[in-house]
Amino acid sequence: MKIGIVGAGVVGSAAARSLARSGHDVTVFEQFEIGHTRGSSHGESRIYRYSYPDERYVGMMVEAMPLWRELEEECGEALLIKTEGLDTGKPVHDHAAALEVHGIEFEILDGDQVARRWPMLRLDGGDVLYQKDGGIVRAEPAWRALADGATAAGARFVRARAASLGNDGRATVVTSEGETGFDSVIVTAGGWARDLLLTCDIDLPTRTTRETIAFFDIDRPPPTLVDWAEPTAYALPNPSRGLKAGEHIAGPLTDPDEEVGPNPAAVERLKQWVAERYPTATPEPWHAESCLYTNTADEHFVLERHGDIVVGSPCSGHGFKFAPLNGERLADLATG
Repeated sequence: MKIGIVGAGVVGSAAARSLARSGHDVTVFEQFEIGHTRGSSHGESRIYRYSYPDERYVGMMVEAMPLWRELEEECGEALLIKTEGLDTGKPVHDHAAALEVHGIEFEILDGDQVARRWPMLRLDGGDVLYQKDGGIVRAEPAWRALADGATAAGARFVRARAASLGNDGRATVVTSEGETGFDSVIVTAGGWARDLLLTCDIDLPTRTTRETIAFFDIDRPPPTLVDWAEPTAYALPNPSRGLKAGEHIAGPLTDPDEEVGPNPAAVERLKQWVAERYPTATPEPWHAESCLYTNTADEHFVLERHGDIVVGSPCSGHGFKFAPLNGERLADLATG
């Protein structure tokens, strides 16, 4: 089949690799270059974790892990770094129940136990879920590995911005260079997907926000941490240096075409959050930046087929860890 893909972030690249490896004729349209910092796939690291309050996502992580290992073997480098993982806040017992469904080991700890195991951490707000298999994905190397794997299998990457999709029953991609027809088209365009899909009368129920991330020096790498407070905050070891911290869906609505830097108020909140939980971290971040989140109201993924158009919006903020799996699912939708 002849398949078009609009958007070559980590999920679009994963879908291209899956399709091309199956022998399909794949063209990927991307307005920027692989590795760009305008969307949701860039940066050094993302958390991967089995701990979720919804057992469906625990099961998806179980499915995704061997696909990550296959990609590591293919590209010849480690993409996952095991660091262990912690969750704190009200939902941890829901996480525990979901992990039990899939037989994933965990422990429930208190603040004193956490401090003894990880002296750089202070978590005094109640029960903490510890899961030994959590860690980080090396984000940009993973993205490049998926795109390189797609190219090696025969997919073509075209530098072009899609202006519209066919709205006359045909699967087409229209760019400034003209119109190209396909058997089906996958749209994985992140923050740009909603407006693009409206050109073929598909209403994608997402909102795009600009989130702030700050980086701090710390004496030794900690486990990953998700703090299910309001707003939810997280921290993880940054492979090249220190600690990466951010807030989850706390930023303002944004136009993805606008380049906006980090929010100073968010940086101040992250400084306070890090100071309370990481007493050995430096009080001032050495760097701050922003990225796009594109989410549904309930944060569930959108993986759907509408005629010959396939919609892939596996929601920024927690979708990266499932990229190889969602790529395969979108490929299946595109090929019927």
